[in-house]
Amino acid sequence: HSHKHGHSHDNTNITSEKTKEIGIEEIGKLIKKKKIHQSWKQAIYEKSEKKVFSGKKEWVVTFINENSLKGKRLYIFLKLSGQFIAANFTGK
Repeated sequence: HSHKHGHSHDNTNITSEKTKEIGIEEIGKLIKKKKIHQSWKQAIYEKSEKKVFSGKKEWVVTFINENSLKGKRLYIFLKLSGQFIAANFTGK
């Protein structure tokens, strides 16, 4: 949907609490798409921090899963507005 006032919701930076919620949602989507193992449903939220990648600030939301066969940590990258960018086990 669009607004005619020339402002978009993309300018609204979300809180770290909100990044946790979005991270949990994204884990659910990744499990559904069979990108990550189901054991990630029980992942424990570790932290959210803002990091700069090629000049742009992003949220990096970290979850821990001791039962994971691949990596024990999953990093979810979000725009400051909360849109999903990517997820991986390297944090890069």
